[in-house]
Amino acid sequence: MNKPVYVFSGFLDAGKTYVIKDTLTDPRFNEGEKTLIIAMEQGDNEYDEKFLKATNSQVVYLDFAAFTHEKMKELEDTLDFEQIFIEFNGLQNDLALYENGFIDNWELAQTLTVFDGSMFNVQVNNLRQFVYNHVVNAEVAIFNRSDDIDRKFVRNNLKAINPHLEIIFEDRNGNVSKDVGEDLFAGDNLYIEDADYGLWYMDALDNALKYDNKHISLNVMFLEDIEEYDTALIMGRKAMVCCAEDIADIGLTCVGVDKSKIEKGKYYRLSGIIHCIDDEEGYKTCLLYVDEQREGTRPKGELVSFN
Repeated sequence: MNKPVYVFSGFLDAGKTYVIKDTLTDPRFNEGEKTLIIAMEQGDNEYDEKFLKATNSQVVYLDFAAFTHEKMKELEDTLDFEQIFIEFNGLQNDLALYENGFIDNWELAQTLTVFDGSMFNVQVNNLRQFVYNHVVNAEVAIFNRSDDIDRKFVRNNLKAINPHLEIIFEDRNGNVSKDVGEDLFAGDNLYIEDADYGLWYMDALDNALKYDNKHISLNVMFLEDIEEYDTALIMGRKAMVCCAEDIADIGLTCVGVDKSKIEKGKYYRLSGIIHCIDDEEGYKTCLLYVDEQREGTRPKGELVSFN
């Protein structure tokens, strides 16, 4: 029987240990299973004997370099446990953990990343590569101390890296919310300004059904052809997701486009009705059924901003 592996990543003192403790003391999650905690860093909050006994857990402290398949096999052979929690070192490369993989009967169950909300602006501006590493494979991002954080800024930056990421905000009193605040794109007839494209795109990823059957106008460029359809293209904008070398396309499928009048590198103002469908992974996604196509204007800043 495979043993589930739960990975908790994030910067030092972001609150990873707190989240692990909170999870293991929650009876909705932990019904007494024997847990092995593999900690790759030691912050201010550590695992004491009282906690370990109460949660049927044990902890092993390791450097990431020592976390080899041979070490996993040694732990498997010498310790008694049913599930694994990994507290990952925040300045190590998360991607290497997934590239190396686990031994055969250890199976990745979930990846969570934890942020100190009060430090996010500094981290996303100065340590963006590490933010990218933490977020790109995560299913959930938990923001502690998020009382004064700009939640839209968080959502738009992280969704650019991982569109399907679930983001949870927790304030200093322990209140939990997914709300990002005021709705910037209310109404049934929307004209998206160039400066707001990134904000709109991320909101549409999160809330596709909100735009179903609404009329929208976007200034976009050609990104990709859909050869099996005569009038369908991927149209959108370019965005810097991680660093200057990591430019990504952020666009949507547009149906009813006159391909003969589309040139690479030029912008077009497309207007039409949004319809929502399920994508290949079962997520809701937006399609634009174009009813007007005309030449657009090159944005002042061509790379999309998520601020």
